[in-house]
Amino acid sequence: MIRELLPTDQINATLHEYRTGTYIPGANFEHVIALEAFDMKVARICLDGTLDFEIRLRASIAHALSRLDPAAHLDQGHLDASKCNKPISKKPSSPTKFEAWKRTVDEAIKNSKPGEDFVAHHLAKYPGQPLPVWAVTEILSFGSLPYLFELMKSADARAVANDFGFMHPAPFGKVIRAAADLRNYCAHGSRLFNRRFKREQSISQGDTVGPMLDHISKPDYSLTSAEGKRLYVNAAVLAFMLKSHSEPSDWPAKFRDHIRSFGLPLTTPSGHHVVTPERDMGFPESWHTNLLWH
Repeated sequence: MIRELLPTDQINATLHEYRTGTYIPGANFEHVIALEAFDMKVARICLDGTLDFEIRLRASIAHALSRLDPAAHLDQGHLDASKCNKPISKKPSSPTKFEAWKRTVDEAIKNSKPGEDFVAHHLAKYPGQPLPVWAVTEILSFGSLPYLFELMKSADARAVANDFGFMHPAPFGKVIRAAADLRNYCAHGSRLFNRRFKREQSISQGDTVGPMLDHISKPDYSLTSAEGKRLYVNAAVLAFMLKSHSEPSDWPAKFRDHIRSFGLPLTTPSGHHVVTPERDMGFPESWHTNLLWH
């Protein structure tokens, strides 16, 4: 970020070569340290937010299914049969999604037995009985929760989506996976400020309740390229879900205040700031005035 850009005709997109070996005049190691410190705190704040969402999501899924049966997560009668019977790939020997899901549950139970007293207690006192859904959702990894959500019947999945301000299960299922990606980037110390995320977030009007995400449903809402894969859209959707839940959260304000504190005192020869939230992180102009962040 602190090296000069190559002329357009010298850029090699295949090799991701966009910059020269010449540093911007005035750049020094303190700028690098400041940018890293800012990014590390972004990661800590986002990790807190994804953890908050993860806990709420586990509870919401468990509540929706436990109303049907303590073992609804293992009963196709309480799940969407067509989704359960769909193979996970086109290979002739491919297991169904339900079979793959049961293996995921078995693996989670096996891995949790040494350290989770409630799992050991259930297995010892109720041999042969499946671990109830409210216990299973506690031991699943965050990345495994979408597999269960996507097997739920439409009405039950919609109830979970509604808890977080989404009208329909399909877009909410995609959001869960994106939130898990964000959590993993944060937990493993990956760079966030100018990252292109793996999944593109695309929110349409009508996907969510109210107007708080309308500003990211319009094309070119930011100066950043690939805006749907940048930090802002991931943080905005997370903030929306936490604000929409019945329990209040101060996470949006924490995120807003940290981003607004950013200011790298380094400019290009043409007078532009080297790094800005609007140009590098997918933030719209005047983003902080949106009701989402208040």
